[in-house]
Amino acid sequence: MRISKLLMVVFTAMMFIVIFPWHTHAAGDEADADLTSIHQGAGALSPAFSPSVSEYWVKMRSSEQGFFTAATPANSGATMAYSMNGSAWINLPENTSTGYIATNRGDNKFQIRVTSADSSTIKTYLIHVYFPSTNDADLSDLRINGAALTPAFQPSTTSYTASVPYATSSLSLTGVLDDPAASFSINGSAATDGTASAPVPLNVGSNTITVQTTSNDKTVNKTYTITVMRAVPGTNSELSALTVSGSTLSPPFQPYLMGYVLADVSYATQEMTVTPTAADTAATVQLQINDGGFTTISSGLPSQPFALNVGSNRIQIKVIAEDGTKTNIYNMTVKRQNNDAWLNKLDVAPGTLNEAFASEKLAYTMADVPYSTSSLAVTPALSDVNASVYVRANGGSYIPAASGSPSTLPLTVGSNTLEIKVLAEDPSVEKIYTLTVTRLKSNDASLSGLIVSPGYLDFSSQVTDYSMTVSQSVPSLTVKPVLPDGNRVATIQVRVNSGSYVPVQSGMDSPALPLISGTQNVIEVLVTAQDGTTRVYTIRVSQAGTPVLTKLVMDGMKVRLTFSEPLRSVADASYFSVTNMSRNTALSVTDVVYTPGGAEAGFTASGPLQPGDDLEFRVQAGAVRSLSGETNAAVSLKVVYGDPIQQMQRRLADFDTDHDGIGIREVLAYLNSPYGHNDLNGDGQFTREDVAIVLKQIGAKFISPQQP
Repeated sequence: MRISKLLMVVFTAMMFIVIFPWHTHAAGDEADADLTSIHQGAGALSPAFSPSVSEYWVKMRSSEQGFFTAATPANSGATMAYSMNGSAWINLPENTSTGYIATNRGDNKFQIRVTSADSSTIKTYLIHVYFPSTNDADLSDLRINGAALTPAFQPSTTSYTASVPYATSSLSLTGVLDDPAASFSINGSAATDGTASAPVPLNVGSNTITVQTTSNDKTVNKTYTITVMRAVPGTNSELSALTVSGSTLSPPFQPYLMGYVLADVSYATQEMTVTPTAADTAATVQLQINDGGFTTISSGLPSQPFALNVGSNRIQIKVIAEDGTKTNIYNMTVKRQNNDAWLNKLDVAPGTLNEAFASEKLAYTMADVPYSTSSLAVTPALSDVNASVYVRANGGSYIPAASGSPSTLPLTVGSNTLEIKVLAEDPSVEKIYTLTVTRLKSNDASLSGLIVSPGYLDFSSQVTDYSMTVSQSVPSLTVKPVLPDGNRVATIQVRVNSGSYVPVQSGMDSPALPLISGTQNVIEVLVTAQDGTTRVYTIRVSQAGTPVLTKLVMDGMKVRLTFSEPLRSVADASYFSVTNMSRNTALSVTDVVYTPGGAEAGFTASGPLQPGDDLEFRVQAGAVRSLSGETNAAVSLKVVYGDPIQQMQRRLADFDTDHDGIGIREVLAYLNSPYGHNDLNGDGQFTREDVAIVLKQIGAKFISPQQP
């Protein structure tokens, strides 16, 4: 029993501490005059209690006997006193109820005065106490959720109106009684003071809601009437505004226009939002992207971002009127530009790329092209047909090109850099392909024309040896060499009788070239190509009256001599000699012939002779006499026996020292010899065609004659 009593005492003490915690407060700041709580049994404080707030309002129930409260100071050493409506101050111990205080019906002023423990601070808390009459049936407030009352609520006003949209099919009311002890109902159903009622259903059109109040003493009833007008459903299915992020509409938005094209967006724009605003806020707005299904979105607010495909995208906004009978669909298309700036093919002509083409590879080279190739056609093929392509050469200006079509770019001598720039449909993305090609220097050392003044030449570009006769009264000549139109980079020099070369411009006369009387004059025109290749055009000039040997032709063993003058007579064979320099032997000369009045004489040679042998012909002075009675000067000519092919074969045989036939060793030895670049096909120059003739001799066997 004693243990039970002890437990009961402990439990009671603990509950006392929990319920009345102020007994655990230690003395605080001696100057503190704050309260930590005010008892609210007679009615809730407004605003909620805070030590720093010193003024409050309380609405009592009319059924109470009077106002009462208690308070707790922050410092237990402080003292408290209270006064109602200006009455004398009455001491109020800590946590002690005032008991019922005489309270007037209506408004009252209750004060609690707190004096700090050190008496240095006095603080007064004021509570406005409203004590309603028992016959008070007024509402102090009446609210409708989602609508406003007209006029604004006043307790004395009992009739109100409100309007709601069609979408509002019900509403709740919240009534606040002036006397919490009174009661009220809404459309006959009991309602709770200050709490929202159950939803009241609304019909389209006019609805009457009745709020009836009854005073606490049941002597007074009061009726508040609210007429709620619920609107008919809207039929408007148009938008009043439409915007998109990152682009603009074309044409500008009009509510009645259903189709729009948006300005293209860059590849970097991966998503977009739309902001449609319905003309009728009650209408339903839905969004569909690329036929993916409509979803409902909010009118007047940006949609959730939606992804854009590369290429064309279809955006549809459906507006459904509130009554559901009418629908409009606004269509928009927007292109997200491609970032494909690749080529899928690149061709050149003439020639081919050294490297196999791959879209991701940007740098290419090709084999050197000859000087005659003054331009190159590049044909780019785009990976994306909506991209654009431009070309340029050597840092010049870019020019538009067409995918799959050739564009011609000029080449300069030396290294050339050709660029193919591809702009993606999104022009911020570009790729530049480069092609490096070298155009070789010109090896053209030919002339297209050669004019002698005075005189005439039957000129041919491939013929390099000419003879002509001029009057003895002509002391000098000029020559006018002309380069081909496609070759203006070669240089020209001329000389006479082994003198010094002097430069001459193409199409311009040379300086006067003096002639020596009584002998054959040799004029040489030296043409040097851009790459150093040379060609000499020779003009042998004789003055009339002096027979000059201008030409020697050997056909087999028959020798034909051509002189510059018609001949009156020709001496016997002793005036002519032929020496085989290759064998160091003299050939016999017989059968000297000529035709009086003609310019030719001839004889027959005999002796050891093979193609390729070097021969020296000598004609003694006085061997021939012209019609004018003048005789020739002594002359010596060196020639190689046989035609060019025969000479080449003979020399290959000389290199075949092991007599096993012509092989690559003999061919290389021939090509590297002083005569290895002789013209073999008669076009006047040494080219790859001549090399091919030499290579065809591989495998042949030629007998090289033995030296005597």
